[in-house]
Amino acid sequence: MTDQAPSHSLVRALQALMPQASIAILHERPWHSLTFSGAQICLSVALPITAAEQRSAVAQLLEDHEFSLPSQLVADIAITETAIFDGQYRLIIDALLLED
Repeated sequence: MTDQAPSHSLVRALQALMPQASIAILHERPWHSLTFSGAQICLSVALPITAAEQRSAVAQLLEDHEFSLPSQLVADIAITETAIFDGQYRLIIDALLLED
């Protein structure tokens, strides 16, 4: 992987897809299998309430989008929780990035 945390390139890519969102990294940890290495990442995404109706569109976008991250492959990405909190629509997104 690069010197930069894997989550930073994913955050930049998601910010480009959802410019109205505020994205924060909740946690990131190394991930390994017998054949692959990478990172598990959990992100919090806050959208204005006016964008709340876009949840299904965001879910579809994540499912279909081909991410182009330097030296990384997005193996899995999904919205795992949703809520309205503090006047914003909140999503929790879990992702698995593999070293390319």
